[in-house]
Amino acid sequence: MRDTDAIDACAYLYLEEIGEPSDNELRLKIVEAKSDGAPGSVDERNEALHEILSTASRIESGSGCQIFELYWPSYVAYSVRNESFCLVDAYEEFDGRLFVRYARSRYLDFLVKATFADASYPGPFVHYGIFCLNHIIDVVSLDAPVVRVSLQS
Repeated sequence: MRDTDAIDACAYLYLEEIGEPSDNELRLKIVEAKSDGAPGSVDERNEALHEILSTASRIESGSGCQIFELYWPSYVAYSVRNESFCLVDAYEEFDGRLFVRYARSRYLDFLVKATFADASYPGPFVHYGIFCLNHIIDVVSLDAPVVRVSLQS
């Protein structure tokens, strides 16, 4: 089993940190999140809101949840999008659920027009996507990420 399979097995993810440890290196800290199953707080004065919130539950990361540190020693490009503005696009082809590897994407199409990167230079690269609550992260790199997994205490 690959460490990225463990990411796909999670119910939900949150992006906790993003940074460049050195120039043109990328490190992401992604945390698993789970529904606590408890109903949300309910406003008795608004019947419609009461009905909605009485079946809702919090999605939180906490003790026992996995922490995934993904590290790319180099990248061609990366992007972070606000999940609220992302579209589902039938044009895009990928494998995976929360950690995906694209065969075709709008982001790859953009990079062909916005850069001179291609399969001959710097070499064949891959578009990875990480689907988190609140954020969608796109990373294009020649290298697969190095993944470290730990548990929150």
